[in-house]
Amino acid sequence: MSSSPTLSPDLIRLLKLFLLPALGLVLLLSFFDGYRANNSGEDRSFKVAASDRLFFMNLRSVHYDRETRRDAGMVLFRHEKRKETKSGLYFFPAILLHPKKEEAYLFFEWEGEKQPLSLQVKKGNQISQIPLALGGNESHKVLGELLWPLLEQGATFTATLDGKEIPLWEGEMEKEVLKTVLSDYFRVLNQARP
Repeated sequence: MSSSPTLSPDLIRLLKLFLLPALGLVLLLSFFDGYRANNSGEDRSFKVAASDRLFFMNLRSVHYDRETRRDAGMVLFRHEKRKETKSGLYFFPAILLHPKKEEAYLFFEWEGEKQPLSLQVKKGNQISQIPLALGGNESHKVLGELLWPLLEQGATFTATLDGKEIPLWEGEMEKEVLKTVLSDYFRVLNQARP
């Protein structure tokens, strides 16, 4: 039997050389655990965290009229101060919460059967168009993202229907309500406002 020590000086040097930096790297990477890649293939752009849902339900939903849609399994929230008109065009967003999927959607509601193809945006002397091809959840969200900075810049909006120009969100109160709905929606998704 040999009586050589298990931890020879050469082995101790190797452990110091490799083990200590490896432990330091593991400790450093543990601080960045929340930034790991999402390899599940699941689209998380509409996901709602439990804390954000509770914030909305407990604090913000009191400002909304609630409609439960059992056929779709969703709850619609329409702001109580939105302006509903019997003449002209009603175009206002609602927040949809899907409790089973834990997702939230923005949905711009139309009044009437005919819909304009675009919104005209007037900002100072500039006039631009926003196409209204609202086919899915993503397109409604993108429209909300486009409207937010324009509202902040004081733009005015109109839609043309049957050759007649119809103003949208005319007063400051309507614009503030629209901004509130958009702000609440992006807060539910825990996303920064555009």
